[in-house]
Amino acid sequence: MKRLFALALGLSPLAAQAQQVQCWLPYTGFEETVPHINLARCPGESMDPAEWVCRIVLRDDMATVYFFRHTAEAGMPCLIRVLRQDFNSFAAIHGTTYMEP
Repeated sequence: MKRLFALALGLSPLAAQAQQVQCWLPYTGFEETVPHINLARCPGESMDPAEWVCRIVLRDDMATVYFFRHTAEAGMPCLIRVLRQDFNSFAAIHGTTYMEP
């Protein structure tokens, strides 16, 4: 039925599928495979912790923060954004201490 609807709109079935929200990296896949530190809130952002999950990976002199957002379409947190900075720049912006809220 979805294929007929896509064809009726003049779209190929692949184009119709591309318009759907896809979760390229679900949090569960990240959690199981990437060593990381859980953050109670996302750095530098006023994001609702009920809606966003952030994790940080410290490797060599780099800090990489992964931003996952809960989406109703995917039913799980999905990777939305990645922030990568050298550790000194990250610490200058966000500080060097972390306290649970």
